[in-house]
Amino acid sequence: MKYRSLLILGLAGSLFSLSGSAANPDDCDHPFTHGSEYNPQQLRQVAKKCDQTEIADLFYNRAYHTELLQKFQVLNRLQSHQPNHDLTHYHTQRIFIALSEAFAKRAWERGETQAIGQLNRQYDRSIEIAEYQLKGYDVLAAQTRQAPATP
Repeated sequence: MKYRSLLILGLAGSLFSLSGSAANPDDCDHPFTHGSEYNPQQLRQVAKKCDQTEIADLFYNRAYHTELLQKFQVLNRLQSHQPNHDLTHYHTQRIFIALSEAFAKRAWERGETQAIGQLNRQYDRSIEIAEYQLKGYDVLAAQTRQAPATP
């Protein structure tokens, strides 16, 4: 009986600590502050609170992109029995988005309002490529990667 009550208290405490890890309410005003620290669920919570559609879309794109890359990693591990399997596609998408985020952050800080829209387009393109790769459409992924980006 004593252990059961300790278990219940432990579970209740962990639930409260999980709810305490929610995103900051001012993340919509500062979209480049904590985005990389949040998991997809937290990113979606932030997106729901944002009034500006472009910024909400940015947080939704971040969440979905993170999930796709996680799926790609899991699928890659399942398909390969070799520890040094090629993760080039995964790392390419990560680096591409990291660079896009860095450039957009600097542009946003300089007051360039179109930075969020451009970053959302980069996420859309990266998401499209990742979806093709997950479905096994490597040729389409390569064609999309080589096609010029729309400004």
